[in-house]
Amino acid sequence: MEQATIDSISFLTRSETRVRLLEQLLEGGPATQRDLRVDLDTSRSTVARALTAFQERGWVRNSGDTYRLTPVGQQVIEAARRFAETVEAAEDLAPFLRWFPTERFDLDIAALSAATVVTPSEGDPYTPARTQTELLREAERFRGLFPSIDLEGSKLVHDQITSGALEAEIVVAPAVEETITAGEFAPLFREELETGRLTVRRAETALPFYLGIADGEVVQVGVEDDEGFPRALLEATDERVRAWAESVYQEYRESAASLPVEAF
Repeated sequence: MEQATIDSISFLTRSETRVRLLEQLLEGGPATQRDLRVDLDTSRSTVARALTAFQERGWVRNSGDTYRLTPVGQQVIEAARRFAETVEAAEDLAPFLRWFPTERFDLDIAALSAATVVTPSEGDPYTPARTQTELLREAERFRGLFPSIDLEGSKLVHDQITSGALEAEIVVAPAVEETITAGEFAPLFREELETGRLTVRRAETALPFYLGIADGEVVQVGVEDDEGFPRALLEATDERVRAWAESVYQEYRESAASLPVEAF
């Protein structure tokens, strides 16, 4: 980035009044100094200095007492707004992005601006897991990647599938296969597979995160810390996120081996 560009960004963002002035001209159209001063509830000298500086940069021009944005000024304030939205989204997503392997899976932050991030609290460390369970309770068709699994969620899915309310296909990590083919898990999965409404596949390698796609609409991505503790669950409906999720799921599904009823 060139120094002149950095200087212009610094000039604009160093003053909230400057940003608000450009926004007012963008939203309200041409205005006099007095109009701008009243709308922003600020001093005459502050408005005058800002408008003069904008004119010097070619962001604003005046005709008599009326000031209006130039095409350059419009581009500047619209770009500033997009930047602000990106920063806000990144800060909201920070608990999720901290644990998400962005170096391997390119998920556009802009597509996540309307996403919800659920994190554990001191009094309720399993909030992400419960949110995941609620999605399974409401879904009619589900596909997912499971790097880990819990018995409570498995019992819920068992009830949904055996009652005919849910059809699912899941890809599990090799360690999860060992868990679900033994102990209390095995009879649950055997009964589900016998209904024909569940398909279980074993991935070739460990899975990097939990991924759930419900009814082709809602996407959940869950991340864990280095010790396997859930840290954040992201939920989104943006079509770009859905396309990304479908692609990632298919990548793991294609190389995963189907597990027969006999394995349980």
